[in-house]
Amino acid sequence: RLLSIFFSSRSSAKLIAPLGCLASRQKHTLPDLSYDYGALEPHINAEIMQLHHSKHHATYVNNLNVTEEKYKEALAKGDVTAQVSLQPALKFNGGGHINHTIFWTNLSPNGGGEPKG
Repeated sequence: RLLSIFFSSRSSAKLIAPLGCLASRQKHTLPDLSYDYGALEPHINAEIMQLHHSKHHATYVNNLNVTEEKYKEALAKGDVTAQVSLQPALKFNGGGHINHTIFWTNLSPNGGGEPKG
């Protein structure tokens, strides 16, 4: 039961991997940074980095895990209304987690040097 049928507006059936595969997934975790919070000073303050990573990004991770658990329960109950109503939170928190994970890897204490152009 790893695939479900999705009917598009043109009534053509497509196979997709549903969020039903959540049962076998691990919880999302806040990634460790490869540098200290103060490593980007004076450009980005250590306090701002810590707040943004350990509070802001962590909130996306925690809310994503909570929402996925609620979605898993809605799937088990066959509650399609709940499944649909949870999708905005899944997108918002999942997107926030992914975007921030990428953001941290794009920052470096040994950045690309002075801008050119």
